[in-house]
Amino acid sequence: MGLEPPSPTQRRLERLRDSLNSHVTGGGSGTRVILYVKTLPGEDPEPHFKRLRDKAAGREWVVRRTIHDDSGEVVPTKSAAWNQLMKDLAGGFARGVLVPTYRHISVDEAYYEDALHRIHEHRCMTSLLVPEPAT
Repeated sequence: MGLEPPSPTQRRLERLRDSLNSHVTGGGSGTRVILYVKTLPGEDPEPHFKRLRDKAAGREWVVRRTIHDDSGEVVPTKSAAWNQLMKDLAGGFARGVLVPTYRHISVDEAYYEDALHRIHEHRCMTSLLVPEPAT
């Protein structure tokens, strides 16, 4: 039993994220980031945060804050944790967000795409541990 091939939509979302990120200054050593993990209520976020911290350390990024959103499949705009993330990015507290997979932002691809644009509007980057086609 093999893995299901990536959907054209997931490939398009990866290209979009890469394109938006290419217009953002930063991403190198010292970049300030926020780690964001969305789980179901009661799910332990720490395994995700550990992997995110490891990636941030490997890139020499500075973790400014960790945000655990336990709102499950609630759309980003209805989540207090997501709204805090956006407020932090808008205020220049960090230059990017690091998440495990795009589904931690939203399981709905249209909402995910909208979130990419909103993050980019703040001149910030979106980084994933696992790119869209592999998710």
